[in-house]
Amino acid sequence: MSLALDAFVPPGTMVSGVGHSIGAATLLALAGGQMWLGPGRRVNITPDGRLTRLALLAPPTGFFQAPGALVAVRLPILAWVGSEDGITPPAQTKWLADAMRDRQTVDVRITSGAGHFSFMDLPPPHSTEPLPDKQAFLREYSSEVCKFVVAA
Repeated sequence: MSLALDAFVPPGTMVSGVGHSIGAATLLALAGGQMWLGPGRRVNITPDGRLTRLALLAPPTGFFQAPGALVAVRLPILAWVGSEDGITPPAQTKWLADAMRDRQTVDVRITSGAGHFSFMDLPPPHSTEPLPDKQAFLREYSSEVCKFVVAA
């Protein structure tokens, strides 16, 4: 991601990151979080100071549950998850907010009835959409993410 920023973002420009699932976890690591795959298996991702805020959609937070893994993350975060997400359930997003509460407020949004892939325009094959009006949800969450990103 840093290489893409190097190639496409003018020097001195600050960036808001928006990511879904593993993309959200990668952004959290790029913001200074220490990502772990297990004991003794840290993923070495160099933090990128150009990030000013993060919108994390269905973030898998289990990668960051080592002691002190989120201490260096100090930027505004909007974390959004669906109540019916069986891959990254709301408890993971609530954990993130609790783990960071002494340093940074995490704005947690939980959409009733939404699943892990509800955030995607085109979900993976063979997945079932639990939301009765996905298009309304896509409009709502993308509007809120845009407001969050431009508030920088």
